Amino acid sequence: MTEPSAPPPPDQPGAASSEPSPSPWAAPAPPPPPRVAPAAGSGVPKILVAVLAPVLAVVMFAGGLALGQSGAVGPTAGGQPGPAGSGVAVPSDSPTPDQALSLIEQAWHDIQDNYVDAKDLNNQQLAYSAIQGIVTAVGDSGHTSFMTAAEAKAMDQSLSGTFVGIGVEVAPDDGKGGVVVAQVFPNTPAQEAGLLRGDRIVGVNGKPTTGQTQDQIVQSIRGPAGSQVTLTVQRTGVTDFQVTITRRQYDLPLSSWTMIPGRKVAFIRLDSFATGAGKAVNSAVQAAEKAGATAIIFDLRDNGGGYVNEAVDVASTFVPDGTVYQSVDRSGKVTDIPIKPGGIATTIPMVVLANGNTASAAEIVTGCIQDAGRAKVVGEKTFGTGTVLGRFTLADGSVLRIGTEKWLTRDGRPIWHEGLDPDYTVALPSTVAPLTPNDVQGMTAAQLAASGDAQLLKALALLQGQG
Repeated sequence: MTEPSAPPPPDQPGAASSEPSPSPWAAPAPPPPPRVAPAAGSGVPKILVAVLAPVLAVVMFAGGLALGQSGAVGPTAGGQPGPAGSGVAVPSDSPTPDQALSLIEQAWHDIQDNYVDAKDLNNQQLAYSAIQGIVTAVGDSGHTSFMTAAEAKAMDQSLSGTFVGIGVEVAPDDGKGGVVVAQVFPNTPAQEAGLLRGDRIVGVNGKPTTGQTQDQIVQSIRGPAGSQVTLTVQRTGVTDFQVTITRRQYDLPLSSWTMIPGRKVAFIRLDSFATGAGKAVNSAVQAAEKAGATAIIFDLRDNGGGYVNEAVDVASTFVPDGTVYQSVDRSGKVTDIPIKPGGIATTIPMVVLANGNTASAAEIVTGCIQDAGRAKVVGEKTFGTGTVLGRFTLADGSVLRIGTEKWLTRDGRPIWHEGLDPDYTVALPSTVAPLTPNDVQGMTAAQLAASGDAQLLKALALLQGQG
């Protein structure tokens, strides 16, 4: 894996000593990873296997913690006990930051000085767990987070559009153990090895996945370019088999598109707001119009976000003028982020698809297009990720991503914790996966109508007569 040099920060304009980030950093998580239903499965969070360099990444924990010394504990007047001799009373309701930190320091030294097996303590794990607990208590789920140096590097890589791995997206297998292949990307080792959507991975390198978490399975499938991994696969109708795949670097197309069968409607999907997302959407629009498209369905379902500058570029493709979104800093100052003039698709009829895993930068674009009256939104309420991430690298290379700003839509609607309501609410059954352009390509009109993707079919109905 290679780490991009100073990538534009996700989900925010760059700032000194900070790097904004999306919910692709969130995954991941964040936002919960996109829901993808296998052939006979249900909606589930999925994770990108670079192998499995996550766009909705698994967020783990890392970092350094500078700790001083603490003495015995004695009660303090008017509050909880504090370090002896500190002169700091710790109120029972809401201690100051310094008072709270003194409690952490005290707990650290009490464990180090008194735990019976102190020699076996893993200090890094203790520090990481402490930092993770603090991050979790912040309450900015899906954004403010803590990652190891390796995870931060993988996240940077995922947002660069280049990956090392086998080239699949996986999802939990409905409690059956193992994971299920949610998507196989073209021109990757997984495709060349013959993996298919819906395959269950029940073993990695001879070890059954039963009892392992998705994160553990993901970690075992990951590895450096040139190394091999052997997967045990279950596939409906065939005997379980093993396949050995050599990991390698590959580029993942950010955007895909196809023409809807029997219509002059282009179906354009954007998977994430990684570096180059704006150019990818522009290229897809130009190719679609060259193919005769007179209307567009723009699919942002299961898009967990990415770099905010890419969100500005994408929104500017479809909206002619005005504001993309409003940024609010911790002092309450509001800054309007403007549209870039010269968009190439500001008048063509269009519909936007969104769902509960549409997050972060994807919500910026959805809200901008909706507020501008540029297009109707079909699907479900979006995830509700509305903080801009500052990136702070700790001494050991681990990373804190802290919500330093929050954003509102073009018209001032809040996104954080609330999400955006579609103009037309259309839910999909848990057994129906949203179609992608790769799925639709080669379908007949009758097959599309019978697909069960009611959101896509509603969008087509709204564009009736437009393409």
